[in-house]
Amino acid sequence: MGAEQYLSIKQGDADTLTDTITGLDSLAGYQAKMYIYKSDGTVIDTLTGIISGVTVTYELINESTKAYPVGTYEFECKVWDSSDHVYSDMRGLIEIQTAHENDPS
Repeated sequence: MGAEQYLSIKQGDADTLTDTITGLDSLAGYQAKMYIYKSDGTVIDTLTGIISGVTVTYELINESTKAYPVGTYEFECKVWDSSDHVYSDMRGLIEIQTAHENDPS
């Protein structure tokens, strides 16, 4: 079972989430996705992970987070290969907060 996390980000902000997969020597041939969804299962966003060694990086970009509704949602990171070996290494809650200043200059 993977690590439980609590993330917080303001609408319009960017952030990076890194997940190191344990129990594998390599993620060659694997794909990775992060799913952000409401408690009823409605998906808010799906992010494709960038794999390097046994580490997966997910980029929350500002243009996407601007469209996220304010609230607290669930997220789950999944890594899998073509033989359907699936690892759900990280999951938890992500809080989207109202931004008081968008794109300051």
